[in-house]
Amino acid sequence: MTTTTAFENFARTIVERNADHLLNDGPDEQTARAVHNLWKFSETTPILPVYGVAVDLAGFGEAPAYFAGAADDGELYLLLSEVAEQLGMPPWKACAWARQQHLWAIEDQRREDEERGDGRLGYDCLRDLVNLGFDFIADDPEAKPDATGRRWSSYGDWLIAQGRLPALLSVSPWGREFIDNISDHMSIGMRKLAGDQLHDVKTYDTDGNPTGGTAATDLFHTDLTEAEALRKARRGPAAPTDR
Repeated sequence: MTTTTAFENFARTIVERNADHLLNDGPDEQTARAVHNLWKFSETTPILPVYGVAVDLAGFGEAPAYFAGAADDGELYLLLSEVAEQLGMPPWKACAWARQQHLWAIEDQRREDEERGDGRLGYDCLRDLVNLGFDFIADDPEAKPDATGRRWSSYGDWLIAQGRLPALLSVSPWGREFIDNISDHMSIGMRKLAGDQLHDVKTYDTDGNPTGGTAATDLFHTDLTEAEALRKARRGPAAPTDR
């Protein structure tokens, strides 16, 4: 299957899945727009279709990958709406998160371009999210009513790189539990990264008084081994006895 065919099949499948939610444009226009956006992204970040690859969402679910970077270590790309569904997150909230992340990435890229000073536009900060350009609408009981009294939200869909999943997990309904799960693994990572420097960083209470401790003992302490911390980070929803 060619990349063009893969892009078309992928876009058409999403449009058909949302046939009752199309807004402004019909299925052909929306499919064509998504294919165009995929090709534009692939011009600077080449991607290829993958099949039969599932990505674990840190124990909170599982979602398929549809594309991967063309490099040998190319990142996997998932469909945002499918990840959001696994995490119990409405698609319009996931899309709002993706739009904000993309705007911040544009700002970061612009700053890098200006600091580089060679007049070229870079894309290193823009490889994690792909706006597919869909335009959907669905009932949203939390939205303000329109003139007819209907409560709704508009949304689209995005490709999201696997490396962005922790950021999405942290703002999902499972966010607090996810952060708790990864805290020991993060502590081990920080101790590896900063080493003895953490022992030189004093900690203070909310009133600004020294606690007598250091970052190593107060902020990044863990009693778990690295293997135990990794298992905890991937365990998903914890049993009541684990909390």
